[in-house]
Amino acid sequence: MAVGMLRDDLLSLPGVESADLDGDEMAPSGVRVRLAPGTDVATVGEEVRRVLALHGLRSEVGVEPASPDGSPRATSGPPATGDAPVRTLEKIRVDEGRDGVVVEAFAGDETAEMRAAGRSEPALDQAVVGAVAAVAGAPSVPLIRSVDVRELGGTRVVTVMIDENGDRLVGSAVFEGGRAYAVGRAVWAALSSR
Repeated sequence: MAVGMLRDDLLSLPGVESADLDGDEMAPSGVRVRLAPGTDVATVGEEVRRVLALHGLRSEVGVEPASPDGSPRATSGPPATGDAPVRTLEKIRVDEGRDGVVVEAFAGDETAEMRAAGRSEPALDQAVVGAVAAVAGAPSVPLIRSVDVRELGGTRVVTVMIDENGDRLVGSAVFEGGRAYAVGRAVWAALSSR
């Protein structure tokens, strides 16, 4: 998880004025967001939980008293024991057989989604997008606009731009494992920016 991305994702939520992370930047022990006056705390709390879950974090969201200027704060502490597991992208499976190619995405809670794919690289990438979008709970299947693989500072990185109902979303991931898994992680990152 890239901390800059988590902070950016939190700041992109309507009503969030600032976001502070406590502890280790790779696994924060707490997150504080400052809300604009008049913001519905319950609604923003749900959105904060959603963003944290997409970054692989579990949370208990609470509300601190309003600051002197009247802005409430939503806070997120470390995961409570006994919480249900957070859905994270665990793996992508690509099965090829006589009948074609099938892509399956698995989330951390053992949720799996399957999509048929063509044999070309773009068709396989689109099947990965569809499977990852389904397992992430996206409302529709985004379309790929571009997939870019390049070396950055000696590390292979894949960047994916998708179009979800007219919204352009971009996500990147370190190229670990195979191409399908790297594309899947980049798509997961893109969907977490909604």
